[in-house]
Order: sequence, then structure tokens, then C-alpha cells
Amino acid sequence: MVNSRWSIVNKQWFSSLLKSGILWTMVFGLCTTNSFSAIPTYIKTIEKKPISVFVNTTNDIFLLYKGMLERYNADGTFFQNYGSIYINEHTEIISTTGFKTILYSPDFGKIIQLDNRLKELDIIDVYNLGTFLITCVGISYDNNFLWLFDASTQQLIKLDKNQKALFESNNLSLWTGTSITPNQIIESGIHLYIVDAQKGIFIFDNQGNYIKTIPIPNISGLKIYDNQLFYYRDNCIYSYQQLTFSEIKYTQTPKLNNIQLGKAILCGTNENGYVEIWKY
Repeated sequence: MVNSRWSIVNKQWFSSLLKSGILWTMVFGLCTTNSFSAIPTYIKTIEKKPISVFVNTTNDIFLLYKGMLERYNADGTFFQNYGSIYINEHTEIISTTGFKTILYSPDFGKIIQLDNRLKELDIIDVYNLGTFLITCVGISYDNNFLWLFDASTQQLIKLDKNQKALFESNNLSLWTGTSITPNQIIESGIHLYIVDAQKGIFIFDNQGNYIKTIPIPNISGLKIYDNQLFYYRDNCIYSYQQLTFSEIKYTQTPKLNNIQLGKAILCGTNENGYVEIWKY
């Protein structure tokens, strides 16, 4: 009698899961923890040989040359360019959306802020900000603030439009238990993601309070879409689902160098050094 009652309860519970969609979500999540089914498709080749390529979350494509930055639309059509003596092979491109683009040139100690048409808004001299040793720069989610990383003190600094430090964190190594050498700082919603090529992704809130570490090394080109992390490592595209703590590998990745992911496209350089655009 007891077993019969449990059987009825279990059937009712199973049926309720089916109706609510929870079971399908659980099954689907288990089935997709190994690889994506999507296969990228080729769109176009831009016959240019830049120093580096960058794609932001609105699928704007940026090509960097010595002394020059070019912006292209997602279909590969030329949009605008910007020239500066401060742009060289070590210049980093930082852009969350097309509303603002940041160039950080560590060799010159310059942070160049550009608007959505690559018009120069201002140039910040990091040596005038104080005694900071700035090694990495990021932009806030709303494009109104800059995040700076001071390697000498392992601190995050949040800079306002008047180049004033609104916030300075404590020494991050005290919280994480290790020193950080970031190559990316990304603010997404209420979270701040710091990528260390050797140690993985360090996650903080947007007040600089440490949350956790995702210890996956060799990550580049990190983007965050719908609370999922997308990145490139070991010649493959991956996604990391923060709710299930699972890494998902794309079934196919184009044979390109230094792949950058947008929301719907990816770019990289082929064996001839030309830029290819793929949809994924």
C-alpha cells in the first residue's frame, strides 16, 4: 500500500515537472554540457593585415594598425577610422558597446576615449592620476566610468568623467589569495570580471568585493551574454554557464588566429594575415 502511494506521488511529481518545463531544462542542460551544436558559417574576408582585431558586444569590428584604428560594421563594410601617434602594437582596444571605444597605450601612458563615430573625446595621461602603476583598463557597463588596475598595490580604481578616483578597492590579493596580472577588465551588470591569462577569471561585484574564481587558464577575448561567459582558448570557442559551473565547447571553430567573439559574429586572422568574419 505504501509503495503504491509513493508510485502515485512520483508519477504526479514527474508529470508536474514535464508540464512546468523544469525536467526538460534539466535534461537539456545535461545534454549540452559537452559541446555546442552550432557550426559557424563564413561571411566575408577583409583583405587587411592588422596588428590586432577586436569585436564588441554590438558586433562592431575594430582593426588596429600602427598609428591607426579602423571600425567596420558586422558585414565587413568600412565605417570610420581614427589616427593617433599613441597607437602601436601594444595598444589595447576596450569597448563594451558601440557608444564608446577606449584605447589604452601603455607605452605612452595614454587612455584615449572615442565616441561612437571614433571622434576623440579626450586623452588621459595616466602619469597625472597619481602614483598608480596602471597595467589594465576597463570601461563600466554604462560607459560612464573607467576601471583601472594598479599592479603595484593590486587595487582596482574607478575613475569618473573628471578623472577623479571615486573608489579604490583593498588589495585584491588579500581576498583571492594570489596576485593578479589582468589582461581584461569587464563590467557586466553588477559584476566585474578580471581575466588573468594564467590563473583564470576572477569575479567581483561592481564595488570591488571578491566573489569567486573560475580557474580556467589561457582565456582570451572574454565576452558576457545573458549571464554566460564566452571566450577563446586552445584554438576553440567555449562558453561557461555560471549556474551549472560547466564549460561548453563549440563543435567547430574556424582555423583562425586570435579569435574575437561578438554577440552573433566572430573574427580572426587567417593564415595569410587577412581578417575573416564568421557568423555563429
